[in-house]
Amino acid sequence: MGTNVKFIHCADLHLDSPFKGMSTLPDQLYQQLKKSTFTALNNLVDTAIAEQVDFILIVGDIFDSSIQSVYAEMQFLLACQRLKQANITVYISFGNHDFRQAHHRLANYPDNVHFFTSSQVQHKLFTRDAKPLVAIHGFSYTERAVFENKTPAYKKVEGVPFQVGMLHGSIAQSKDHDPYAPFQLSELKAKGFDYWALGHIHKRSILSEQPFIVYSGNTQGRSIKEQGEKGCYVVELNQHQADIRFIPLDRIEFRELTVNVSTCEHIDQLYQQLMTQLTHYQAKSTILFISLKKYNATLERGYYKGEIEDIVDMLNERFSSQKPWIWIQAITLSERASVIDQAQLNHDPFMAELIQSFEHADLDEVAAELWHHPQARRFLLELHDDEIAQINKQALDLALYQLVGKV
Repeated sequence: MGTNVKFIHCADLHLDSPFKGMSTLPDQLYQQLKKSTFTALNNLVDTAIAEQVDFILIVGDIFDSSIQSVYAEMQFLLACQRLKQANITVYISFGNHDFRQAHHRLANYPDNVHFFTSSQVQHKLFTRDAKPLVAIHGFSYTERAVFENKTPAYKKVEGVPFQVGMLHGSIAQSKDHDPYAPFQLSELKAKGFDYWALGHIHKRSILSEQPFIVYSGNTQGRSIKEQGEKGCYVVELNQHQADIRFIPLDRIEFRELTVNVSTCEHIDQLYQQLMTQLTHYQAKSTILFISLKKYNATLERGYYKGEIEDIVDMLNERFSSQKPWIWIQAITLSERASVIDQAQLNHDPFMAELIQSFEHADLDEVAAELWHHPQARRFLLELHDDEIAQINKQALDLALYQLVGKV
């Protein structure tokens, strides 16, 4: 094999994730969803063995919680033992979710598993024929948040053919995620490494191809915020180039589906159109969030009277029993076929004040009691600004419909 090396880059397994907001699924589907992070783990091991990789990099947040269940750790231990039998090495760093694991582990792992246990950047050597082949650099979170830029501490090890960096963090100045272990892309490129394996951001993305600087994303989506296929990258390095391939590992996908219903005059036509749309989601079990676009007054009335919800129930009864299954978790209206004259509504002082009050509503204040309830907050997802704006709009639409029969 010479100086070629082949490995898997994955991150953010979030084993034992509670799947907040999804407990309304039928119990059979919910149990599959709860186990899906472990299914993805088993698929990871199967992929590593099938691909005959040299090692696996797991870049933080193996577990969803800093204090994980015995079940989660034992499942991970069994996975590592399977990899030991296949002669596959595992390199692990811990992130902001499982930071306690850096020093507190319940199980004794086999000797093919190597942990980065320090908050300082270190390196470990992967050897072949007693010769160092890859210097793998990384660190672990030893507390929940790391705000320091760790990039300056990554230094090449001389005399080793390949240099690979593991980094659980985000690009500095990013507003989309917690700014943990912030870095600049230019800083990583300047290090002269052959590959950067990133974690923390759950959406996979290739930030650079020379060298490859890659977020593998998480291995199993956990909400509508984590749509599409989830998995890992198989990476092959040689003296001349690097090649990467994405391999899906997830069992269940979250998807948004926007359906143009401008041709649907009646509820039964909507049912038929949704039936046709759902036949396209047969490759993998899917949880759908459907938005109806260009709806008419009849469908609007049906939506607010609960008739469309009955259509959803019928579709769920049909498709949830198939393998793979489909479940419609939510259905919303997104864009009316005919535009309402907002200015006309604003001529009415009461309506104008109502609209303005919704536009300036503070959801944090309104829902504070709910969000701080010790039981409710266990099941509530943190809302982003665009989601808060959508909730305000839906509430306004409902109020206007109840008052004037239109939105």
